[in-house]
Amino acid sequence: MGKHQLELAVAFFLLGGDHSSAINVCAKNLGDEQLALVICRLVEGHGGPLEHHLIAKYIFPSAIDRGDYWLASLLEVPKTLAFMYP
Repeated sequence: MGKHQLELAVAFFLLGGDHSSAINVCAKNLGDEQLALVICRLVEGHGGPLEHHLIAKYIFPSAIDRGDYWLASLLEVPKTLAFMYP
């Protein structure tokens, strides 16, 4: 499937209200984790369940695989701060 078709699939998932599928296509098929994160935050705000799923399933493992430990540590900080400053 071409990149343009995948972008259209994301658009149609968003229009149809299937935000989870749109985010999965962005992260998995398009490889655009930033777009997936922006969609998460536009749909449900900061720290929603879709964002946590995206970080746990795609962004964090991808950061570890690339050896980007700085990004991996940033993804862990909000969880730590949430327990320290409720």
